[in-house]
Amino acid sequence: MTDEIASGDGVVSIPIETPGETEMPIELGATLSELLLGETAGNIQSNNMGGRNMATIAIGTLEAGMAKQFNELDPTESRSVSGVLATPLAGPTTQVGP
Repeated sequence: MTDEIASGDGVVSIPIETPGETEMPIELGATLSELLLGETAGNIQSNNMGGRNMATIAIGTLEAGMAKQFNELDPTESRSVSGVLATPLAGPTTQVGP
């Protein structure tokens, strides 16, 4: 065992800093290292999935709000549409009389 941390040797080394003592790496072993790596990767993927789900919900909410806003007529629009539909197609009449 060396006091030197070697990258890619298959051993996870965690330096522990204790005041007044020299640093010494800890060897976790293959099984524990694989478990930590698997959990870390799973946590990252879970976090990414949560972010994607929140974005999907936000976009869906925005779309629903836009559809509601642009699908309904406000009072001005509904009155003008009603006035157009209620206008007779005949020409204007003139009043005959005194």
